[in-house]
Amino acid sequence: MKKLLLVLNKARILLWVVILAAVGVGVGFQVMARLHQAEANLRSLETTEKPVYPVTTELLKTSDWETWRSYYGQAKSAHTQNVKTYEREIVEAVKVDIGSPVKAGQTLITLQVADRSAKVLAERTAYEEALLNYNRKKELKSKGGISQSEVDSAYATLKSVEAMLKGSQSTLQRTELKASIDGIVSARNVEPGEIAEAGAVLLSIVDPNVMEAELMVSKKDISKINKNTPIDIIVDGTASKGWVKRVSPEAQSGSGLYPVVVGLPAESGILPGTYLEGRFRVEHQADVIVIPSNVVIYRGDTQSVYVAVKSDSGFVARLIPITTGEGRDGQVIVTSGLKAGDELIVSGNRVLYDGVDISKPSRAARTVEPENAGVAEAPQSSRTRVQEARG
Repeated sequence: MKKLLLVLNKARILLWVVILAAVGVGVGFQVMARLHQAEANLRSLETTEKPVYPVTTELLKTSDWETWRSYYGQAKSAHTQNVKTYEREIVEAVKVDIGSPVKAGQTLITLQVADRSAKVLAERTAYEEALLNYNRKKELKSKGGISQSEVDSAYATLKSVEAMLKGSQSTLQRTELKASIDGIVSARNVEPGEIAEAGAVLLSIVDPNVMEAELMVSKKDISKINKNTPIDIIVDGTASKGWVKRVSPEAQSGSGLYPVVVGLPAESGILPGTYLEGRFRVEHQADVIVIPSNVVIYRGDTQSVYVAVKSDSGFVARLIPITTGEGRDGQVIVTSGLKAGDELIVSGNRVLYDGVDISKPSRAARTVEPENAGVAEAPQSSRTRVQEARG
């Protein structure tokens, strides 16, 4: 009986073990089935709900990069005449006034001539007497009446008197002060009856048809300016083309600025004394890639941008490392990493990552062309005006 009970107990334990094992196997199958279903659901979700980011792109092309610098000066005539007298004399008449147009050879001022005329007359008489004496002695010498030394002495006297006569005649002629250029009287510093001092400027004449200006340029730009440097002349908002005439290699003491003389076009109508702005092109780079500076992504010491690249399903964003050069006015030069024809992502790029799907407008991508600042130039030209008051 005891043996029978022992066998029954063992059979009962074995039965419970079998039942528990069967339950465990059933639960395991259910868990695995649920895991497989969850994985399948996840794969399906990733396939059907893969993110696509909307962006805007621009097609890159090369352009010109220019830097213009502004300096200031005052217009003046390139042809001027300061009318002076060489001897102290009383002014008899002034025949022009400020603003009067004059022609070369025109008499402007006459000085008193009474004393000068008397001197010329006396010296002419002395000359005629010396000439008569010289001729008489030559004749006597030919007859053997006098020596050659007496003839030579008479000749020396004749030449001395002749020189004095020519000097007096020249002085008499300078009592009429004349214009040497065509132009306009810009200053009058004498009136009739006044004494004109020797060397003093009595009148000033300027030629308004040949104008120039002296602009004071800084050291950082002077080496970039020569006779081939383009320059715009701005007066009261109106622009005209000028040209570089002279560049001084020496800075002015005190200011450290370098004088640059520029020619002004006659058709601009710029008058002497007009204050003007001269804009020099101090840098020009052709066929460079220029992009908006706000699309550049900075991570540590690296710079990069996103470009749109075609894929099997459409387009994806690719992170491209770049290096940049000079930048200004929201634009920057790309020196490596991009080329003409690349499709730059210019908006929506802050939430992207490398390889993500993107969508962009179906219309043709717009072309990146740097903005011009100021005077219109040929297409694909990037210009800036950095204005600096000088001189």
